[in-house]
Amino acid sequence: MQLVPGFLIGTSVVLQVVLFSTVQAQGARLPDNLISPEEGVVCNGQAKVCYDTFGVTIGITNDIMGQEAADKLAQELSAVDEKYFDRSNFNPAQGISCHTLERRCYEDNTVNDLLSTALFGDDAGTYGPEVLIDVPWAWGGSRYNNNTEVLAKDGRTYSLRFIQDGLLQIKADCNMVRGSYHVEGRSLSIKLGASTKMACGPDIQDQQFLKDLEGVAVWFLKKGKLYLDTKVDTGTMDFYRGTTF
Repeated sequence: MQLVPGFLIGTSVVLQVVLFSTVQAQGARLPDNLISPEEGVVCNGQAKVCYDTFGVTIGITNDIMGQEAADKLAQELSAVDEKYFDRSNFNPAQGISCHTLERRCYEDNTVNDLLSTALFGDDAGTYGPEVLIDVPWAWGGSRYNNNTEVLAKDGRTYSLRFIQDGLLQIKADCNMVRGSYHVEGRSLSIKLGASTKMACGPDIQDQQFLKDLEGVAVWFLKKGKLYLDTKVDTGTMDFYRGTTF
C-alpha cells in the first residue's frame, strides 16, 4: 500500500481574522487561501491550518488561527493512524504539495518558488545526502528506456534504509539483504552483500529489484519521492516514504 503524501484539512470556514502575508506585502501573491504570517510558516486561511518546515503544526495553528482551530486540528489528527501519516509531505491547499526533505513546494507539477521560499527561506530546494538516512524507502517500481516498466506489487516488501555509516538494509520480499552504499553529491553506488535464504511466495520480484539496485548511479528527490537513475541512463527506480521494515 502506497502512502498518500500529505494531509489536507477540508473545511468551508472563512477566516475571520485579517492576516497579511509577509510575501504578499512585498507585492507578490501566494496561491489562493495561503498566507505566510511569518518566516517559515504557511497557513491556509480558509481551512484554518498552519504548517512549518516540519509539516502541520497544532501549536502555530493555535497562535495564528486560535484555540478553536487548534482543537479541531488536534481532533482530526488524532483520528489518523500515525504509522501511515507522513508528516514530511503535506498539501496546504488544493493542488499544492510541500516536501520537507526536498525543501520545495509544487503547484501541480511545477515548483512554486514563491511558496517554497516563504516556507523554507534561502534553503528552498537545497538538500544533501543526509535526507536519505534512516528513512524507510518503499519501492514503487522501475521504468526503463525501452518503454517497459515493472511495478512493485507491494512496495512494503521491497524497501531500502540507508544507515549513517554507509551500510544499507534491504528488504527483498521475504528476505533481508545486507548492502553498502557510497554517495557523493548526486552520485550513488550500491553494493549488495549477504542475504537470508527464505523461500518466498509466488510472483516474487526480488531478482529484478536487486539487479536494478546494483546498477544505480544517480539519486534525486521530486515531490516527496526518491528516484534512483541506473547507469548510462537505462532506467529509473522510484521510491516513496514507507513505514517500517
